[in-house]
Amino acid sequence: MMNLITNELIKKTSRSRMWICMGIIVLIDTIASLFIYMLFDGIQFSFWEYMRISSNLLVVIQVFCMIIAGDIVSSEFSSGTIKLLLIRPVNRMKILLSKYLTVLVIAIILTAYHFIFSALLGSLWFYDSFFDLNVNFFIVAGAYVLRFLELIVICSIAFTFSVLTRSSSFAIGATIFLTFSAGAFLILMNERGLEWGKYLLLANTDLQQYFFGSPPFDGMTFWFSVGVIVVYLVGFGGVAGWIFVRRDVDV
Repeated sequence: MMNLITNELIKKTSRSRMWICMGIIVLIDTIASLFIYMLFDGIQFSFWEYMRISSNLLVVIQVFCMIIAGDIVSSEFSSGTIKLLLIRPVNRMKILLSKYLTVLVIAIILTAYHFIFSALLGSLWFYDSFFDLNVNFFIVAGAYVLRFLELIVICSIAFTFSVLTRSSSFAIGATIFLTFSAGAFLILMNERGLEWGKYLLLANTDLQQYFFGSPPFDGMTFWFSVGVIVVYLVGFGGVAGWIFVRRDVDV
């Protein structure tokens, strides 16, 4: 398994896309830090409050990881390299799992990269409060963890679409559409009294809504959303695995 994951990581890092993503993260973090510094210059504002705001920029990394997840399987079919993978003495499920784990590893790397670079910028502008480990420290930790969990769920959707359709453009486009239009649809469903909307995955992916907002439907709780997410992820994994193992790979 480690060799398969390492091979996938080498393929991803050998492409310019990965390095472009990291460069864009640096650019966006730098611009955001300058904007926040100028906005709060002369106002009491702490390092940890800055880091709390920076957690919202994980939406950028979410898009990058979504693109990788939506392309990692379907690109093998479109380029014909899937045959080279399947002639190895490794079963298909293991190959599929290695690709999914590769997406998770990349998501961890990019998230850590963003966090560390944001912390460096934040310590540059707001160094006086760097060691003020008050309640904001735990808020930042929770915000990053919950944002990261949401990122993993969205990547799982793109990954599943990639396996089912063999189309990178559809997997990426459909996931982006669902992710960024879900809020409007959920509000509409709530106004129409369609309470079954709380069982939809995208009504539950943002776990921060229980700490920094409110859920879209009455009766929803943190653990309810966690349970819904787990059920969907298990379902996605089962469907993707079944299709990948049984599907004809002629390309």
